[in-house]
Amino acid sequence: MLKKLFNEFIEYSGGLRTDYPESLGKATENWTKAFDELAEIPELFEVVYSSVQGTKRDMKDQRLMDFIPGYRLIHIEELAQEKNNLDILGSWPKDSTVLPLLVNYSSDYFCYVENFKCNSGICLFMHDEGVLNLVYRSAEKFLNTVIELYKQHIYYLDDDGYLDYDFQKEGTIGHSLNPDVDYWNN
Repeated sequence: MLKKLFNEFIEYSGGLRTDYPESLGKATENWTKAFDELAEIPELFEVVYSSVQGTKRDMKDQRLMDFIPGYRLIHIEELAQEKNNLDILGSWPKDSTVLPLLVNYSSDYFCYVENFKCNSGICLFMHDEGVLNLVYRSAEKFLNTVIELYKQHIYYLDDDGYLDYDFQKEGTIGHSLNPDVDYWNN
């Protein structure tokens, strides 16, 4: 199911920015080594990184930076560094799994989380708040919501070709697909 959703995401994002899927690169054979010191590989990360490499922080064409507006998919080679940065900024029990998936230039993260206060799902970690806020109860909800935002043209290209979004409409769609998550009720 996640593989199908990720492929659908790639299709929709490529429909808006034709070069975006290619910019993510093809997965490398040894991508799993990035997780050797981090954690068991969650299914979402297996689906993503067995398909693509991600986006490096210093990407030349900034119009292809964003996975969702404002956040890039962490490149597999930068995953350990971003995880270390996240762990410095935040604090969680050792039996929790908190892995960064998306990041912005301010070191705010969308993270895959298991066994923490928000149980499991995709959480937003804002560096200036220092806490994980549940945004999606599962990886499926995350991908389904992002796909819907593409389908309904909530995500669009601005006049300069950068991925942008309609904040109010994103909130409406996000709430309709995730009504039991406080993040979307504000």
